[in-house]
Amino acid sequence: MSEQRRWPRAGRLAGGLRLLAVLAAATGALPAHATAEYALQTGVSWYRIENPFLFPNNSTDSLKTTDTAWSTDLRFGLFLPLPTQRTNFQLTASASKMHYGSSFSDYGSSPTDTPGIGGSSLNYTKKQVEAQYTWEFSDWLSGRIRHRIDDRLYNYFGGRTSISYPAMVSNVEPEHPHIREDEAEVAYRFSDRFDLPFTFTQQTLSYEVPDRAKMYNMNSNTWQAALRYASGRKSIFSGGFRQSKVKFPERGIVANPDPVAALTTPFLNQVTDFDSGYTDSEIFVDTAWRYTENTIFIGHLGSISRQFNTHAERNSKLLSTELGIDWHYSSKSTFYGRIWHSPQSNVEADNRLYVINTGIQGRNVWQATPKSRVTLLLSLESQKYDSFSVNNGVTTLQGTGSGQDKLLRIGLRYDYDITRRLAFRADAMREQTMSGGGADYTRSYFQMSLNYTFDNISGSYTDANPMGYNKARQQIEDLR
Repeated sequence: MSEQRRWPRAGRLAGGLRLLAVLAAATGALPAHATAEYALQTGVSWYRIENPFLFPNNSTDSLKTTDTAWSTDLRFGLFLPLPTQRTNFQLTASASKMHYGSSFSDYGSSPTDTPGIGGSSLNYTKKQVEAQYTWEFSDWLSGRIRHRIDDRLYNYFGGRTSISYPAMVSNVEPEHPHIREDEAEVAYRFSDRFDLPFTFTQQTLSYEVPDRAKMYNMNSNTWQAALRYASGRKSIFSGGFRQSKVKFPERGIVANPDPVAALTTPFLNQVTDFDSGYTDSEIFVDTAWRYTENTIFIGHLGSISRQFNTHAERNSKLLSTELGIDWHYSSKSTFYGRIWHSPQSNVEADNRLYVINTGIQGRNVWQATPKSRVTLLLSLESQKYDSFSVNNGVTTLQGTGSGQDKLLRIGLRYDYDITRRLAFRADAMREQTMSGGGADYTRSYFQMSLNYTFDNISGSYTDANPMGYNKARQQIEDLR
């Protein structure tokens, strides 16, 4: 189901406006005594969901259907200056209790279940937490510590199967991946323009279904060193080196899921078929260039050397590129455009490994009135994957092999602030996947939400913030 995907592309660059906003905050005038800001938001949401397991369009499975769901939502945001905004602590948390209709709250999920017989449910609590401590001990030494967790519904693909890899995974079981990310950065500023940021990031991905967890549980450690140049409040340019070590620690010897092939090949070696991990080493340059007051260009160029732990013959050279623009072309409208070609993070790839993602995305935000906002999203992606073939003796198992999929995504969102505290949102998304194997897959969802927010103070009223959200409320909206 598409509700697990955020609207903006989660690219390598967070966006020019955000980068430059951080720069401006670090160099601008600050009050002697800053005030803590917090916001508490509660709400309810109603969904209409089509084909959450992403069965092919020609499937007759009873789970290829449309049903409704609803959720109760609770969100909290805190912005705490320590003692000024240059040194601060930010906390944002969200929990949504999902309640699905009868089609997805009581269904059969194992490979041998008869469709329509119950026992499984997609009901769950979606949880997100982001915490960040940003510090600046002097004009020359600064940094941040960040922690993030994300629990949400698995990104299903292909629907039910009786013979899959890993074994005994039907691909319609209730599954909620757990992502944890911890990051620490220290930056030494040796002039007004230049600094040296050093960053270490640790990330883990954990699954609930035992056989899927054995295959796909992942942890990675990444360190990065860079030289960064800040042109006043105008632009940022940086270049450096990044290395990521990715491990799949639970892979080993597993039973052959094909009952015919198991007669001669009873066991498969996941390390032999897929390897136990790899190391990416990247030389990169990044930029967020403010061309005019209303136009920012985004750029990333990286050369990646990928080396596998076991199979040296699979080592490869990869290119990572991203170009973008943030264009505030009128007082009420902003366009965000991105074009990219890069390896996809394994926490995003889900049931595909070693994915190279090429895509283009446009997102237009129109602030029609101070109380209403319309957002339109259109993206097209090509996902080339190489999961390597599994030699089980007879069949090609689902989830293995190589191929290329194309994904078209269209989204429309309408936000209306009934009052500064009471807000309504209508959100629709449709995705169509065209598989390299010839099958097409379509899913969609529609959501309506009503939320009430209590905050202790209001923020500045500007064209970009016409309802005067404080920083904590803006953190909540960014997390949604």
